[in-house]
Amino acid sequence: METSRAGTLPVHTSAEAAAKAVIDQIGKEVRLALPLGLGKANLLANALYEIAKADPTVTLKIYTALSIIRPKTPPGLASRFGGPLIEKLFGDYPDLAYASDRLKGQLPPNVEVEEFFLSTGSLLGNEYAQRHYNSVNYTHAMRRIIAEGVNVLGQMISRRDGRYSLACNSDLSLDLIPLMREKVGRDKFLVVGELNEKLPFMPNDAEVPADEFDMLLDAGAYDLAGPPAPRVDLTSHAIGLRAARLVKDGGTLQIGIGSLGDGAAQSVRLRHANKAEYQNAVRALPGPAGPVEEGCESPFIQGLYGCTEMFTQGMFEILRAGIFTRRAHEGRDITIDGGFYLGPQNFYRALREAPDDVLNLINMTSVDDVNALYGNEEVRRRERVDARFINIAMKATCLGAVTSDALEDGRVVSGVGGQYNFVAQAHELEGARSIILLKAVRESKGKVESNIVWNYGHVTVPRHLRDIIITEYGVADLRGQPDEECVKRMLAITDSRFQDELVREAIAAKKLAADFKLPEAWKKNTPDAIDAALRPHLGYLPTYPFGTEMDEVEQDLALALEHLQDHTASFWQQAGYVAAAVASGPDAEPWRPHLQRLQLEKPSSLPERIWRVLVLKALEDTQTGPVPS
Repeated sequence: METSRAGTLPVHTSAEAAAKAVIDQIGKEVRLALPLGLGKANLLANALYEIAKADPTVTLKIYTALSIIRPKTPPGLASRFGGPLIEKLFGDYPDLAYASDRLKGQLPPNVEVEEFFLSTGSLLGNEYAQRHYNSVNYTHAMRRIIAEGVNVLGQMISRRDGRYSLACNSDLSLDLIPLMREKVGRDKFLVVGELNEKLPFMPNDAEVPADEFDMLLDAGAYDLAGPPAPRVDLTSHAIGLRAARLVKDGGTLQIGIGSLGDGAAQSVRLRHANKAEYQNAVRALPGPAGPVEEGCESPFIQGLYGCTEMFTQGMFEILRAGIFTRRAHEGRDITIDGGFYLGPQNFYRALREAPDDVLNLINMTSVDDVNALYGNEEVRRRERVDARFINIAMKATCLGAVTSDALEDGRVVSGVGGQYNFVAQAHELEGARSIILLKAVRESKGKVESNIVWNYGHVTVPRHLRDIIITEYGVADLRGQPDEECVKRMLAITDSRFQDELVREAIAAKKLAADFKLPEAWKKNTPDAIDAALRPHLGYLPTYPFGTEMDEVEQDLALALEHLQDHTASFWQQAGYVAAAVASGPDAEPWRPHLQRLQLEKPSSLPERIWRVLVLKALEDTQTGPVPS
């Protein structure tokens, strides 16, 4: 049976039936809101999209952010490695049809998609996505949705023992639903909950009554989109070690995403679990340490309170390590407030398996509540003592401006999200600091460029909100500093290969004295220096601190193939690498499992023989020890 009832609530078991019911009630002009990231009602969205594709009299406008689909791998080695891995990470996850068609430039004219955050780096060349991107803070996204007269919210939800939860995306929905009901009434704004048995149930504010929904789509169980855990290299660990030193016991913590976020989370955990090893590692690092008097190197006795837009796997592991223990809310056990969650499959498994006494400490709540002070300012100020808001950037200028979401020409890499909100909070809260993590250089296709530049054509955080910026080479405390001192402190954490040019630009701009000379200590900012400092501590700096879906063979191959890509970007580079591989005659025997994984143990064509030689060479270049067969 396609439709039943839970009390007075219609329950559909067919996405097509649910979509038709939506149009029957709302009409042929559908303005659909879907949550950011994981929490979209994928099956409902796909069914509505198919109706619009088949019927041009139906108009469908979708307001959302971070639409996740399976990545496409090009043929060749990338496909042989990535294909099986993508199946591990996505399983039977239903791709969003509108996002797939947008990628191919095949959206019909009666369908429009507007996003305020894009899947990172994947849509730089997509004209439609770039033209329809809307640059707003996360906290302002709902204002845009309401102004556009959204009439349907489609959200994936979880259910447990007759209880319902917004689970992964309480962020905007908690506020949007009552506001729209008050503004336009129940008949003109439908809330459709898509039940997925694999979505972890979250209690506290995310738990809502059944009458929050107008209908349910019982989707059974399908896999969640699980982006792979990032590889945390030594550079990321160096940055994370420095950041963890600035976190104050008894304070408040937020951490961003990616390898730098995971590196910071791992360092916070290491500091608490093994004080001696943490101190040995962080003190081995050269360069300016920053305002260490505002933090500590010791375990957390008072504990921390988490206040984060994205509840990450790293934040969850900090909780499980017994660090998030400060109960900030009066009369409640909560030690972490978050707006949404997204992460690898082992993160979802851990949430599904977590006991109630752990889940009860986590409060998935309104993004307004975590990203801003206004509305309940007195209480929020009291909760967010000694806050450290740790976020990630792509570029920073010598004068302290930060770029995190777009390129110099305006093309969007991801989105502003809540970064600006947290930076502003850090300046508005007594004792708070904004900490921006940034790799000093970017390496791609054999080319190296500095991520610290004199000027950049796009800015996410303006220089008047400059605070703390950390690279692998040190900590630049920029708050309250005049321009000259700011430039000097940024130069001190810049890769030495790029300092001289920055000095010339600073002198030309009258920000440094004409006779300024770089101190000798700053000229030692090299990758080799960081490698030498941290290599003795590798046992405490894991590549995947919180686990990975990749087995050991796949981990080796991921590193080797990335190395291969960087060293064969051009025809001549590729020819040179092949020649070097043939000349070195790498031994295949230790790497038999790796060749089997890529179906290259017995190559049957000339391209396969070339691939085999290249892979063996890359494995030897990047090895930390072959995996026994």
